[in-house]
Amino acid sequence: MRLTFIKKDLTRHRLISIGLTICIMMTSFLATSAAQMTVQLNGSISNLLHSAKAPDFVQMHEGSLKENDIETFSSKQNMVKAHQIVPMIPIEHANIKFGNEPAKAGVMDHLFVKQNRYFDFLLNEQNEKLTISKGEVAVPIYFQQRYHLKIGETLLIGKGANQFSFRIKAFLRDAQMNPSLVSSKRFLLHHKDWDAMNQVFHKKEYLIEFLLHDAAQADAFQAIYQSSQLPQQGPAVTLPLLRMLNALTDGMVIAILLLVCMLLIGIALLSLHLAMTASIEEDEREFGILKVLGIPLRRIKQLYVGKYALLACVGCIAGYGLTLIFGDIFTANIQRYMGIQPSFTTWFIPLCVSIVIATIIISGSYNVLRKFGRVSAAQALQGNVISTNDKKQIPLHLKKNRFIPVNMWLGLKDLLSRKKLYTTITCIIALCTFLMLLPIQLWHTLQSPDFITYLGSGQSDLRIDIRQGSHLKEKTNVIESMILEDRDIHASAIYETTSLQAKSKENSLETLYLETGNLSAFPLTYLQGRQPLKKKDIALSVLSSDSLQKKVGEKITLVSNGHEIEKTVTGIYQDVTNGGKTAKAISQPFPQSALWKTIQIQLNQEVEIEEKKTVLEKEISPAKVTDMKEYVHQTIGSTASLVKVIAFLSTLAAFGTASLMLIMFLHMLKAKDSSRNHLLRTIGFSKKDVIGQYMTSFIAVIFLGALIGTIAVHTIGPALMSIGGASLGASSLQWLAPQWVSVVYPITLLIVSLALSASLLKTFFTSQTSRHTLS
Repeated sequence: MRLTFIKKDLTRHRLISIGLTICIMMTSFLATSAAQMTVQLNGSISNLLHSAKAPDFVQMHEGSLKENDIETFSSKQNMVKAHQIVPMIPIEHANIKFGNEPAKAGVMDHLFVKQNRYFDFLLNEQNEKLTISKGEVAVPIYFQQRYHLKIGETLLIGKGANQFSFRIKAFLRDAQMNPSLVSSKRFLLHHKDWDAMNQVFHKKEYLIEFLLHDAAQADAFQAIYQSSQLPQQGPAVTLPLLRMLNALTDGMVIAILLLVCMLLIGIALLSLHLAMTASIEEDEREFGILKVLGIPLRRIKQLYVGKYALLACVGCIAGYGLTLIFGDIFTANIQRYMGIQPSFTTWFIPLCVSIVIATIIISGSYNVLRKFGRVSAAQALQGNVISTNDKKQIPLHLKKNRFIPVNMWLGLKDLLSRKKLYTTITCIIALCTFLMLLPIQLWHTLQSPDFITYLGSGQSDLRIDIRQGSHLKEKTNVIESMILEDRDIHASAIYETTSLQAKSKENSLETLYLETGNLSAFPLTYLQGRQPLKKKDIALSVLSSDSLQKKVGEKITLVSNGHEIEKTVTGIYQDVTNGGKTAKAISQPFPQSALWKTIQIQLNQEVEIEEKKTVLEKEISPAKVTDMKEYVHQTIGSTASLVKVIAFLSTLAAFGTASLMLIMFLHMLKAKDSSRNHLLRTIGFSKKDVIGQYMTSFIAVIFLGALIGTIAVHTIGPALMSIGGASLGASSLQWLAPQWVSVVYPITLLIVSLALSASLLKTFFTSQTSRHTLS
């Protein structure tokens, strides 16, 4: 009997069944894709770090160093298992050609190295230790993507009369410098080629690397190292930070996918409630007969739930199948940069997620049927399963209406009389709007040049990065003189960054990257407090404030080479660079060398940014010049690309789901209001009048739903994104998308929904209702 009932119901409600199945399938597809991404990301990062034998602590350094000092320090530390010094040759983009294409200026440093002997290996695309022959080079995957390189192409490096030509043998994975957030990339050369280049390019940078017996002691070891007098003219990173940086891009995508899945689950449950309510109302007499015959309520529920259990299973299996087929859309970035770690969990965990979604849908169907347990057989036979509570009499009298057209008045009265019914479809439209707008807003935000404020920098047109070791001060002075004489430049400011330590409330030392300069020239937006105005003032990033347990108004102790100084925290800002632990002040508290300097430039309005960038690149080479839009793109471009894919899929899902739910809703109204529509035609209302009444209700419902969804995106949306961003240093994300985004997309959804409704109304409510006369 159950199979016969299910087959009959599916045949009678084909469109409703198809709509629910597609909605469940999309939910399952995105949820299982998020689960697959999570499993692959975790496994791939672990495999990459293990295969590369990633160091537990790395200190970058520009300038000279004494290897004996590091050797002595390492031998005295019981935590150290092994250490090594990795020399790197930095080469400017102007000296590099990929084939015949010159390397583009950007935020990335090009560092040429030899393969390491003990640990921190550079890997091939099978995550195996790379071996390079003389005359060959392995290029980072980042540049493979940027320049569309292929194996066998040529990499040219030149300086004056000295020319080096290398054949690209492989594209390498680098456990330390894979992510785009890391502004340095390593190229691998044969040791003889590296020695030859070292004779021409004399400047070197170093990675001072340590393996520890216990990786959990990395933070403690960092504090010990940075309180010593050893070289530390550069950022320092630990293994947990390396793991976080590798996970950042895809982790953000996973978070967005999970949020989209939650929205789709909500839509699916609301749609299920709507469909089951309509189905039971159609079958209320049969429902009563079954009760009269003495069939237990449990068995009756099973009849109805069986259909939706079947749809849930079919939809979830289809969604899981789509993940197995098209899952590479979301995991392509993981596979490209970190490789695949084969494991049964990559298909088993998504399968479990699919089963959980099916269970949620089936449980939701049981929940809908709960309220029918109290209905007696007599009520069911009389058609009062739902109708008694469904339609309330609203005290609106037609004879008192003088201003509203009759059809509009009838439509509004019907809407107010069946608020529960129309509230459901309103919520579905609101969720679809939210589902569509949230990823679109995030995508536009990540693309916006103003996103630089989340990278710890003020807004400007151009940015110049200078990292030239012992000649940093001289080169900065030369560039500053040129900028001051340039009439195209409206305003400029120089900022220098140093590394020092700060004491937390427990008196433990933590590394802090302090940027100083004229902070009022290109001001930041502060979450709390204000920018530093005096020498004793300092502003902390969100993560620095949390880690050091310091609030606005409190004192903080800075430490460098055994010297201490106190400053007052005046503000807290957002920053996702350098691990998110940075600070701002107007002057350096200690006499020490800067790690790097940056110059921000605001051009006059009539000056073209791209043209001025090209001129400056030629005049101040080898300093790097980037416009802020390009800087943001190079830093988080891969993340924005994945968010764009999700935004596209979410938009399709929103339009598709809204359309399917409206079709289902109209099918329900067709069955529900057949007697009402017949009566209206009998007393003289035309087809146009009936359609006008329904369209009045639909305009109000769809407009209200789209409005609620849009408001929610602008109120709840930033808060949801900030929850994920807090761990990265951006705890108060604000949308930076153009204002038209919040208008055009909801209006488009509104127009499409209304056009579909009008079209279906002509078919559903007029084709079978001819005009009748009273006899």
